[in-house]
Amino acid sequence: MKNQGRVFILILIGALLFSNAAFAETLAPKDPKGSLISFLKKGNHSYRKLKDYKALFIKIEREEGVLGAEERIYLKFEKPWKIFMKWMEGEKKGLEVAYERGKHKNNLMIHKPGLLLGLGPSVVYLDQNSPWVRKGSASYDIEDAGIGTFLEDFTAAVAQSSREKKLKVECPSESFFDVTFLDSKDDDIYFAYRVKVLFDTHSHLPVKMELFDWQNQPMGIYEYRELELNTGQNEAFKKEINRNLLKVYNS
Repeated sequence: MKNQGRVFILILIGALLFSNAAFAETLAPKDPKGSLISFLKKGNHSYRKLKDYKALFIKIEREEGVLGAEERIYLKFEKPWKIFMKWMEGEKKGLEVAYERGKHKNNLMIHKPGLLLGLGPSVVYLDQNSPWVRKGSASYDIEDAGIGTFLEDFTAAVAQSSREKKLKVECPSESFFDVTFLDSKDDDIYFAYRVKVLFDTHSHLPVKMELFDWQNQPMGIYEYRELELNTGQNEAFKKEINRNLLKVYNS
């Protein structure tokens, strides 16, 4: 009976090891590059179809050589290129920023409780390079914001490095990729040396990105949580945005 028990245990262990190996194989595709390209094709197709989205945007950026504090931002994006962001906590809590490409001289529309001691206008216009706006986000440009910009830039970098046979892709799981652009340099195509990206398995849109510089040091982490597509300007959005800023936003 003891020998039978040992045999049963060995068989059970073997079955578990086999099932775990098979499970791991289903999570990590045999062709990581092909899987990445498939996600990018589907993600671009999905993005072309949507009109708008909202999310809780998590942003952590390098400042003075180290990653700074996490910023939690309510984000609403509308095509062709219109964005609203509201900081939910921290030093910038209550700050609201709206921007529409090609409008208002490409200035940012700002509302912040107590701004100018409450004596000035409710909404002010500031240049994108204003030191006050850039504080804590020295490397972040408003035009870099949004899923679409990343998707476009990342797709171009993958295509270029693939043509140059310098693309390295690791795929620890079905929708998570660790991509390195070997022998690349910071230019119009390559915005990072290495990118870790997580795709949503339903929409195939990228929802978390980690960027690394050419010394393989972290530059920034960006994540879109609670992502909702094609919500329109519903009541939830109108409750988040200041009513005076909403008038300008819709003008």
